[in-house]
Amino acid sequence: MKQPFNKLLAVFAIAALVQGCSSMNQSECIHADWQLIGQADASKGVHSSILDEYRHDCAEFAVIPSREAYHLGYQEGLTQFCTRSSGFFQGKKGSKYQGICPAALEEKFLQGYNPGYELFMISDVMTTLRATLSDAERDIRKLRTRISKKEQLLISDKSTPADRKRLLGEIKTHHREIFWLQQDAEDSRFELLRKQSEYDRKVRLHTY
Repeated sequence: MKQPFNKLLAVFAIAALVQGCSSMNQSECIHADWQLIGQADASKGVHSSILDEYRHDCAEFAVIPSREAYHLGYQEGLTQFCTRSSGFFQGKKGSKYQGICPAALEEKFLQGYNPGYELFMISDVMTTLRATLSDAERDIRKLRTRISKKEQLLISDKSTPADRKRLLGEIKTHHREIFWLQQDAEDSRFELLRKQSEYDRKVRLHTY
């Protein structure tokens, strides 16, 4: 019973090793378990052409990766990756599908991936809306601070009639700027609520 579990841990360890970078050093090339590396790559959705990069890296150390072992492991990894739940997870985090699933498994994978990727896109829009709303609220606070300072100058004994006329004009402009920023903020707030509702509805429809 322990053997499959230990093998799965090894796959995760290899996946962590190669995640984000295909470069392999001398020790990794010499001691590589190419079947486990193939399985790890497939389970992450990496295209099998990455084996050419391993071959290039390991050639420096006179090590030739085992294509047969790698592809054997890769096929095992595909059975883990090419599922509906995996597709949903991959899509939801915004991973690009490399078209690696065999025809017999791809339909199920895409049944999860497509709605998952829709959620990612909605989430991306929501992130932009939150940033827009935050920027508008920050700019409003800055303008109100400016208005407060200029109102103090307006009633100062040191201000000349020309200064007061200029300050009144600037304060009026700032109030106008605040009005439009508030409109932008309200629009962003409304759209954010709408997108959140859409996101929640899609999550309820696609729970794997």
